[in-house]
Amino acid sequence: MRRQKAAWIALAYLLWSILLTLPLVFRMLDGLPQDLGDPLLNTWILAWETRALVEQPRALFDAPIFYPHTGTLAYSEPLLGILPFAFPFMLATGIPALGYNVAFVFSFWIAALGMRHLVRAGGGRERAAFVAGLLFAAAPYRFAHLMHMQLLYMGWIPLAMAALIRYGRRPGWRRAGDLALAVLLMSLSSWHLAVFGMVALGVLTLFLTRAGGITPQSWLGLGGVGVVCGLGLAAIAVPYLRIAPELAQVRTLSLAQEFAAWPVDLLAAPPVLRIVGPLTAPFRIPGHTTHEVQLYVGLVTAIAAAFGVRWKRSPTQSALRWTALALIGIGGLMAMGHDWNIGAVRIPGLYALVAWIPGLTLIRATARWFILALIGFSVLAGLGLDRLSRNRRWGLAVLGLGLGALEGWAVPIPIAPLPRPTDLPAVYHWLARQPGSFAVLELPVFLPLDADETMRMYAALVHRKPLVIAYSGYIPPDIRELRERLRTFPQPEALDEIVRLSAIGVRYVLVDRSHHRDFPLPGLCQVSRNPYFMYVGFMDPYDVFEVRSAPEAEPAETQPVQATFGDVAVLKAYRVHQIAPDRVEVWLIWEAGPRPHGSYSITVQVFDENGEKLAQQDGPPRNGSYLFDCWRPGERIVDHRVLQGAAADLLRASRLGVAIYTWPALERVPVRSAYPAREEMLILPISSVAGP
Repeated sequence: MRRQKAAWIALAYLLWSILLTLPLVFRMLDGLPQDLGDPLLNTWILAWETRALVEQPRALFDAPIFYPHTGTLAYSEPLLGILPFAFPFMLATGIPALGYNVAFVFSFWIAALGMRHLVRAGGGRERAAFVAGLLFAAAPYRFAHLMHMQLLYMGWIPLAMAALIRYGRRPGWRRAGDLALAVLLMSLSSWHLAVFGMVALGVLTLFLTRAGGITPQSWLGLGGVGVVCGLGLAAIAVPYLRIAPELAQVRTLSLAQEFAAWPVDLLAAPPVLRIVGPLTAPFRIPGHTTHEVQLYVGLVTAIAAAFGVRWKRSPTQSALRWTALALIGIGGLMAMGHDWNIGAVRIPGLYALVAWIPGLTLIRATARWFILALIGFSVLAGLGLDRLSRNRRWGLAVLGLGLGALEGWAVPIPIAPLPRPTDLPAVYHWLARQPGSFAVLELPVFLPLDADETMRMYAALVHRKPLVIAYSGYIPPDIRELRERLRTFPQPEALDEIVRLSAIGVRYVLVDRSHHRDFPLPGLCQVSRNPYFMYVGFMDPYDVFEVRSAPEAEPAETQPVQATFGDVAVLKAYRVHQIAPDRVEVWLIWEAGPRPHGSYSITVQVFDENGEKLAQQDGPPRNGSYLFDCWRPGERIVDHRVLQGAAADLLRASRLGVAIYTWPALERVPVRSAYPAREEMLILPISSVAGP
């Protein structure tokens, strides 16, 4: 009977979570809540972790961003405590958005379930605990962080607190396991939750011990839980400890102060809330109020909390009440930052007194400490509802629930459209087919970095190549410096930097025409004339270049020829030889004609003596050459191609066919030469394709 009841409660909370996040349930495959900044970053993290755990678990933290850096997953929150909700959906469907959105909805479910368990563990009645869970899931403050799923999983904290109360009341292996699991999930979800949760558990332990809620025999078991959790977190913590000194240098006290709250922020609700958002607009201060400092806890929760301040039916409930009050004090004071300005007087805040503790300065947005205060208010609200239930004032409780739902009503929540992996631009699927191990650089670089870099990271899930520039919670200094140099692209400084990158594994450069003012033609020609860059082609909206660490050497011997293709070009020499059983390379030396500009392409074909085509390749000139519109009359152009075919067929190759044709009409340019032509295709003899 108890299990059936728990199942119905869990189902009710799930329906509540779906209701609060409408219309997301209808956009699970092709949209993300709020925007494509941090939500898409977290989608990428969950997708990478899913793939890494299946294919290469030892390389989990070597995420393919900021190449050639390693351990880059530690530059952001781990989200491993959230991954169980996303993992099966990402693995089964290959659609990252589905996994993220399922996990997003379940963050509300965990919040409701966690607060219900905490109120019940503290001695609250079932109905009071149930309503407290509904209110906590719909807390207005949560909607200020729709883009920060790692913070939305704050429900792990009350769940761990409930497990601690139950273990202290009646120690046992099963309850110790529940506590250890809750602490692990909380800590693996986010560094913020790890710190806030440990503070909450520490305060609760103090008051439970004082009230006799933790017996002396419980301490041995709690020590065991600590050891288990420590061992479980050790392997995950090492990569974060490695970069902690670097993070401490950039996440300074001055930066933390920029994200500190003001007392007036307690009255500021997120604009996304349909009712209280507009009503509290006068309390949002221009230039100060952002989503980080919208601390409105909810009028209904505050009133219900007032009923719970003096309510105690047992020592455990008294300990929980004092814990809630302490969390409100700690969370509220820490959220106000390093310095408090009272008129012309500046005094150090609570954060200033504890900022020396290692790890605390890593929480750059001090206003996020308010999560502790929200938990404290919600616990007191649960106790207040318990008091109302004792006095049979359920009419007030039901009215409060209705008003609380209206305060947390953000439907329809904003949803940003996200293409499925199969619908991403063709260039990413082309990259996935390119053999070998290499890195990719996409240009232009963006400011702020998350503007479109997250979409490029999402696309990297398709092509599986490391990215040089990316977005994360921490960006290494050398990557920041590199970004500044690359902002000048296609100027020589940026080109030289890319050539340097090619020496360490960067092979392709993708330039998005829609975001770069110097493209298509001026920048295209400037880059293509650099001998280290080979223009691969245009794959809407990207121009693709292959970059080399050194220019490719021309062949020592070529066979002269004089073939004029209209006013476009003159073929001066050629060479054909085999570089692999199934590949033949062709060198063509061109001279630009008097009018080379236009929409042209070149076809190169290999035939046997009977005229049967054995291999073909079409496209603009290769080997660092460039589109016809970049040619200058009389200029020498080196065109290098590799044709692929069956090894047995290529041994029969005896003729080379070359033609220039217009695009997209596919009309061939007339050719004049002493060599024969067939349908305006120059036919040249091949003595042998065998390589040296």
